[in-house]
Amino acid sequence: MYRIMIVDDEPLILAGIASLLNWEEYQCRIVGKASNGQQALALLDTLRPDIVITDIKMPAMDGITFMKTAMKNGCAASFILLTNLEEFSLAKEALHLGAIDYLVKLELSEESLIQALGCAIDRCNMNYRMTHLAEEPLTVDERILNYFRRVLIYNTDVEAEDELSGLIRERYPRPALMLINFNYGFEGFSEAFTRADQKKVMGIAEDIINGMVKGFFDNSCVLRREQSGFVLVLSTEGTDDFKKKAGVMSVKFRQVMKDYFEVPISIAVSLPGSGVEEIQDLLYQAMSAMNLTFYDNSGGAVFYSAMCEDNISHSSNFNINFLKKNITESIRQNDCEAFKTIMNQMIQLFSECRPSRQQAVNACNNLYYFITSLIENWGDQDFPYAVDIVGQLNRMANLSTVLTWLEGFRDQVVRVLEDHQEARRDKLVELALEYVKEHYQEKITLSQAAAALNVSQGHLSSTFKKQVGKNFSDYVTEMKIEKAKELIESYQYMMYEISDMLGFDTQYYFSSVFKKITGYTPKEYENLVVKKSLM
Repeated sequence: MYRIMIVDDEPLILAGIASLLNWEEYQCRIVGKASNGQQALALLDTLRPDIVITDIKMPAMDGITFMKTAMKNGCAASFILLTNLEEFSLAKEALHLGAIDYLVKLELSEESLIQALGCAIDRCNMNYRMTHLAEEPLTVDERILNYFRRVLIYNTDVEAEDELSGLIRERYPRPALMLINFNYGFEGFSEAFTRADQKKVMGIAEDIINGMVKGFFDNSCVLRREQSGFVLVLSTEGTDDFKKKAGVMSVKFRQVMKDYFEVPISIAVSLPGSGVEEIQDLLYQAMSAMNLTFYDNSGGAVFYSAMCEDNISHSSNFNINFLKKNITESIRQNDCEAFKTIMNQMIQLFSECRPSRQQAVNACNNLYYFITSLIENWGDQDFPYAVDIVGQLNRMANLSTVLTWLEGFRDQVVRVLEDHQEARRDKLVELALEYVKEHYQEKITLSQAAAALNVSQGHLSSTFKKQVGKNFSDYVTEMKIEKAKELIESYQYMMYEISDMLGFDTQYYFSSVFKKITGYTPKEYENLVVKKSLM
């Protein structure tokens, strides 16, 4: 059984995580809970957890300080961090320090917890194997592999003994790093691809990559990064054109992974270093180059050397907030064209400023929440929850898919604006018809009705004609004549009385309008009604 400790200052979160899974199904048992890092630190020696699930922000001692202190004190537990949407930078710091994964509280689900738990269990098993293998004689290759694993995967400061250090320097005098990321969760990839499937793929892929890399480089190490991919340590000594060779190998990797597993992968390569003491710098280079696959992942690999040559970078301060005022105005005025123009400007900004993946995700999420909050009271709208959008955006493989998402969101909002515009027209015409019904006995003009409804004459006139099919004044006149016919048929009023009751200036004008619409004078119509009643 794997021993689990949960640390969070919110009792509901503690209870929620504890009840989210049947822990025994995953060979786990909750051995303790704590409300802050300080309290948890005091319990570590007693509880000896294998896996710690901890919040990042807590009183007394935050999650990152707790994790760093625990690791410094020799704790070998695997850490899973809990975070809020605005704490992505802290989550990234935690991953850099050796955390297994981070989970956004608002997105926390049984599935996401199981996935993170599986990665933590894998780490526990790996630690166990490494501890027990240390008791048996290891080959030189195994010792070198373990050294690189501790330095590059677990991010621990390890000094190799003199003998091993000499062997590593001999085999890797000019090392370079290649990162391979498996993009399981990105848009267009099957959601039916379970974690068990991923684990199987990684095992087979590791064997394939180990076999393929030997055909290109004399010395290499292949290190698995949980379920996300691999780090390859490559010796470039004696290689005439390292970039060309690594590029050809990368193309073959991508093709094999596509043919065997239909899994999209991203590959990034560092510069060749001048010794293993630069290995952390080389990892930074490869990770920086991996960021560029967000902009273009069509080739075999992205090389850090290309970044240096072309001075490629992304905006350090990507901000779209200055457009929010114009967006608000366009939505409040129901101006579809203005909104579309502003969104097109924003899409152009994304293309030109080259935000990082996280900047793009944060900006899109912020934009989504801002716009949907402006139209949330417009009736039932088919917009998913903001937390679902965060997951969707995080699964986007590159900037191109983000731009496609922005275009789709733009078009969706435009449709909502058009529907709302139509609904407002319907409501305006409904109010206008009601106004005529209530005031038909008066002399009604377009200007009076527009003033009563607090709209411009031009807007009322065009909207009314579009919806009803006739001018406002024609409709008023026709309604008055229909009421006149009803009054004539009642035999209760003289013609001049009916004229006055319906707001006509003179009886003569009433008579001419009546004949123009019905084809009869009021008197002729009365005689026709009498004649029909006698038949």
